[in-house]
Amino acid sequence: MAKKELVKIEIREEGNNKVFIMSQSIKGMSLYERSKVINRFLERETKVLEQAIENYLRSVFISYGIVPYDGSDDALQEAFYKLHTKGKDIIIIDRYCDTDERIIGERNQMTVILEEDILSAAIEVGEIDYGG
Repeated sequence: MAKKELVKIEIREEGNNKVFIMSQSIKGMSLYERSKVINRFLERETKVLEQAIENYLRSVFISYGIVPYDGSDDALQEAFYKLHTKGKDIIIIDRYCDTDERIIGERNQMTVILEEDILSAAIEVGEIDYGG
């Protein structure tokens, strides 16, 4: 049995955008272990990355004086609308949606790939200021 690797979330800055990268090595695992880890990554870990991105979005909204009233999708949509009325938008891009890498699966518009025994998902979040 291979040593269980931890799931890592890294945030990189690219210009004014932030890229959230979640990864986990599956090197040296048996087929059973690999399958189990891939399933967990797709079903559970992607939710953790989504939550990290939502937390970041909340901090962006708050920086513009917009406080979502709860964690629901409706509250987030309302916050996006309020931000839009202030002349700003947020773009969210799945960095792997058009990749040539080995796609393992997708969950909630998040593509998970396997490259060199490393599972990975990456989402870019950026702000657009078009005046308002």
